[in-house]
Amino acid sequence: MRILATILLAFLLFYLTGYVLAQSRIVLFSVSGQVVDEEGRGIPATLTVHELNRAVQADENGEYMIPRLRPGSYHLHINHLGYTAAARTIIIHDKDLIHNFRLKEATILLQSLTVEANPFKNGPLEQSQTIEVLDRSFLERNNSGTFANALEKIPGISTINTGVGISKPMIRGMSFNRILINDRGIKQEGQQWGADHGLEIDPFDVDRVEVIKGPASLVYGADGMAGVINIRPGAFMPAGTISGHAISTYRGNNNMYSQSLMVEGNEEDIVFKARFTSQDYADYRVPASSFVYATAVRPIFDNRLKNTAGMERHFSVMGGVKKDWGNSTVTLSRFFQRAGIFPGAVGVPNAYNLRHNGDHRNIEFPLQNNTHWKLISNTVVNLNKNWLEVDLGYQYNQRREESLPHTHGVGPTPDGNLALGLDLHTLTANLRYNQVIDERNQTLMGIQLQQMNNAKSGFEYLVPDFSSFNAAAFLFHEFKWSDRFILNSGLRFDASAHNIDEHLQPIYNRLQATGEFERRTPALQREFYNVSGSGGFSWIASDHLNLKFNMGTAYRMPTAIELGVSGVHHGNFRFEAGNPELKAERSFQTDINITYNKKPLYLSLSPFISYYKDYIYLAPTGIFRLPIGTTQWEYRQHNALFGGGELKAELAITKKISIGAGIEYIRNHNLDTGLPLPLTPPLSKLFKAEYRAGQLLPYFKDFYIYTEARITGKQDRVDRNELRTEGFTIFEAGMGWQMNVKSLPLHFQLSGQNLANTVYFNHLSRYRLLNLPEQGRNISLSLKVPFTLKTR
Repeated sequence: MRILATILLAFLLFYLTGYVLAQSRIVLFSVSGQVVDEEGRGIPATLTVHELNRAVQADENGEYMIPRLRPGSYHLHINHLGYTAAARTIIIHDKDLIHNFRLKEATILLQSLTVEANPFKNGPLEQSQTIEVLDRSFLERNNSGTFANALEKIPGISTINTGVGISKPMIRGMSFNRILINDRGIKQEGQQWGADHGLEIDPFDVDRVEVIKGPASLVYGADGMAGVINIRPGAFMPAGTISGHAISTYRGNNNMYSQSLMVEGNEEDIVFKARFTSQDYADYRVPASSFVYATAVRPIFDNRLKNTAGMERHFSVMGGVKKDWGNSTVTLSRFFQRAGIFPGAVGVPNAYNLRHNGDHRNIEFPLQNNTHWKLISNTVVNLNKNWLEVDLGYQYNQRREESLPHTHGVGPTPDGNLALGLDLHTLTANLRYNQVIDERNQTLMGIQLQQMNNAKSGFEYLVPDFSSFNAAAFLFHEFKWSDRFILNSGLRFDASAHNIDEHLQPIYNRLQATGEFERRTPALQREFYNVSGSGGFSWIASDHLNLKFNMGTAYRMPTAIELGVSGVHHGNFRFEAGNPELKAERSFQTDINITYNKKPLYLSLSPFISYYKDYIYLAPTGIFRLPIGTTQWEYRQHNALFGGGELKAELAITKKISIGAGIEYIRNHNLDTGLPLPLTPPLSKLFKAEYRAGQLLPYFKDFYIYTEARITGKQDRVDRNELRTEGFTIFEAGMGWQMNVKSLPLHFQLSGQNLANTVYFNHLSRYRLLNLPEQGRNISLSLKVPFTLKTR
């Protein structure tokens, strides 16, 4: 109740503050100027006021004006396709300002991404870590069915997959509770401890993603040890405008149909947005007719994995106000997924339960139903030259695993088909205050509160009932030594507590209760406290060379799952055992980024090294548990060392032709056992060539075509009892173009993945444990139709 009262109080204070400020009489000013290229020609660029989420479009001569700005400090972002994005801090005192911008022609086309310094809605502008910003066009072009898979084109990011419809990101060899997914300012909480629990995020409902590789827990939270994926909404529509788009996609491998419809607008500073997405897919195809399970060869009928079909339904609605004092919005969203679980995940597969019933879209037992509700309030308020930001959120994650009851001799046959139910309620409150001391100093202060409650149900046992509370405060300071050398540092304090309920499992003899119990999870009360910090610099050595350096220490307490799990995790094909004696992790990390950008070459090198004290990981034991037919994995804790880096390069051969490469390598070492850590991504190389023709024919605009090869090395540096995986090479190609039909623009995309229909194994795939190959050839076609319902 204390956390609920705190959130409600913050919510009330925020609205009272916004109301008072809105009613006050303050003189407003404007910022105007021109955006030009290196030769002085005007560019119709987009300029966005970061704090207000307000965007304006420059005209054909590059001239722009941003009206109705209160005195204060603002961050401007200037973007235009084909040019390197720029950012600048402006401070308005008592008069209109004129600012001109000169954009350099972009070298990088490989991923159509922007390298940006500011991950905050308000706060320091220049970071000692590089943030890669992906826009909606990049995500739509690389959408392969899930949000996580769209990020794999970035060196340093891989995914843990369970079949085709479920995936979650991994940054530099770490995932689960070491990666923080931030959606509209609120940390996503959705049973992320499990590899088979995908991100409950609509891939079509993402306008902008900021990816931070490396330690980012200082400002975002303890789960940001390995990195942060920050999902932010797009800029508000101009006043008097209502527009939207419809997207339809088909993927041939699993006969997936996707439709997404979005409408957004701005009526007299009342902003709104709504989206609905539907996806349906059948059993997916693999280029194999059999697989090996526990040394026995099992059939794959019709080259399709049985019961891997699924369906998804998502919606989100947003409404709010946009004023000169800031903005306030409320967003309600619901993600629903119903997906089959491959029969080999529950018990021993045989020819009978692997045979199809004739309907490849049928979702049979075992299956999972996942529902994720989010209610998020976001507010930014201008306080003179400073900014106050308040994010409040409530999440309800409901996970249901259903199967036909089976007893294995442990008790009577239960009623119903609910094998495992998990209900997670999360309340979150984040408050940040950015103080602009002068033109050389800025300070960002923040408070974060979170309360979680998890309840179990079903006839199987995996995780206990628990409640968790987290509170943190941080201070981050930026000092601008000069225009080319910026220092930043910060401190963070965390306090956390777990209350885990005891679970006693009845013991049966020949289906009769003996009156005795097995204690699967003991009652636990654990508290953790910590102080951590980081610091670094960004040195802009020249207009073409930038060096960033960051080092610091981070902290993460063990989760309730790591402490108390004890049961068969069917989605991961293993029995998992927690450790109630686990201590908190601490890391010491150093991260460097060197970027060179001068036509025709773009080059970025990002080495890192990290030492982890008491690193928590899930390790295979080699114990094969019968009669459930799976291996046992247990949570262990050792000191560990991580190292590696990413290399990204692109060469513009001509204005229309470019080639590029992305390479990532991770090496880790368990300092106590002398072995590698499990589930480490192998060496990966991505090579790409692209041709952009622009106007190809009178009816074809913005035409492009690309080819791509991903070469993944073998992974033979594995932990004890972990499978080795051979390397592979897969090919992808695609094209896109725009056609106008009666002044209506139609955007087409045609692409193919695994074009050679290669049989390969993904070391990070959960189906790798069953020796199941990855998805075969997949041809995708997408059509996007933008429309405008009202303009000024």
